[in-house]
Amino acid sequence: MTINTKLDRIAAGAALVIAGAVAPQVVMAEVTLKVADTFPPGHYIVETGTAYWMDRVTELTDGEIKFQYFGAGQLGSLRDMFSMVQTGVVDVGYVPPAYNGGTMPLAGVHTLPGLFSQSSVGTPAFFDTVTSGPILENDFLGNGMRPVWGVMTSTYNLFTRGKDVDGLEDIEGLKLKTIAGNMAESVKALGGAPVDIPSPETYQAIRTGTVDGTIFPTTSVYSYKLDEVIDTAVLGLDVFVYWAPYVIREEVWQGLSPEHQQAINQASQEAMQRSAEETDRSAAELESKMREGGIKVIVLDEAQREQVKTATAPVFDAWVSGLEDRGLPAGEVLEAFRANIEKHQAQ
Repeated sequence: MTINTKLDRIAAGAALVIAGAVAPQVVMAEVTLKVADTFPPGHYIVETGTAYWMDRVTELTDGEIKFQYFGAGQLGSLRDMFSMVQTGVVDVGYVPPAYNGGTMPLAGVHTLPGLFSQSSVGTPAFFDTVTSGPILENDFLGNGMRPVWGVMTSTYNLFTRGKDVDGLEDIEGLKLKTIAGNMAESVKALGGAPVDIPSPETYQAIRTGTVDGTIFPTTSVYSYKLDEVIDTAVLGLDVFVYWAPYVIREEVWQGLSPEHQQAINQASQEAMQRSAEETDRSAAELESKMREGGIKVIVLDEAQREQVKTATAPVFDAWVSGLEDRGLPAGEVLEAFRANIEKHQAQ
């Protein structure tokens, strides 16, 4: 080996060392997900669930996943959220099946009456139901999205004004604000007359006598100031419940690493438990608050609750047969949801 050849090799080796020293280190690229919903500032679902979920995901991924959050309908209305997720305007959006029944028909099983009374039971039971089987395939993946996490509101009960209401028999003939669909059908089955009125108009409709009362979630009575216009509350009716979920575009989900997906799933379970517990705690406190505020509160006993179930049984039959006539496995979905409810009630 000549001296020149040896020097050339030494120089080449030194160049490699220098290049290695100055080369950039390979690190996991940061991911920023855009999240949108229509909840007002300070809403308990945002405070106990959404904000916690975003912070927790960032923590579990050591800052590799971050979020841009647009609340209070900044990017669009509730009915816009479905298409906003599908088209990529947002990565994660608030998409409740109750407002998208035409494209998420099977997920409407949660709106059937009397299936459960506590969010801490209904929330995990329904998440188990929507993250496997027909609902996942048809209502979510079929629309290019998947559920990330969601929480059940408190159950919907009866609130009236100026009527002598002491029990179920007094519902007969009452004009009640409802939501079209299973809620309205349940009210009919109990002898009431459903009136489809937007929630923001409920206060005025009760005050002016347009309706005799409303079917409403206990936890929303004070936020809509209904305590100012009602004088009676009938609890334990449980004729409806609302699931508030966030979904992620499937393309975005598949682009995440397995480690990032696992972190999101862990944060989601924690957020759901927190929000469900807050829902139940708040509902229990509001019952006492209504009594203290002079509102007559009637709590249905077990026999009366069974009466409600018997009266509203045709609502289940109609829902199942209506979807199965369209080739959708509604009966299978209902049985799966009931089994999951029993599982979580036993825990």
